[in-house]
Amino acid sequence: MTELLEDARPQRSQTVESNDLTDGVVLYDSSSEVAHHLNPVATLVWELCDGRTVSDIVQAVSEVLEIPDHDAESVVSETYGQLSASRLLV
Repeated sequence: MTELLEDARPQRSQTVESNDLTDGVVLYDSSSEVAHHLNPVATLVWELCDGRTVSDIVQAVSEVLEIPDHDAESVVSETYGQLSASRLLV
């Protein structure tokens, strides 16, 4: 992961509503009128995008999922990329 990405502090967009499901969440972006279903792992990353650094998010994912840091980094990097591309983060 690049240093820039590690220092990024992603936050959830304020135009996105979150509705809990048994298998994750559904996010509805009122600005684009698009809904997104997140699985439980993506939901964890989404919930951690509260202004903490990506490096801190990786550490938290590693601890919660009980996986090595390098695996957590891959999970966070992929999920972060998808959330960003969908404009769900600011």
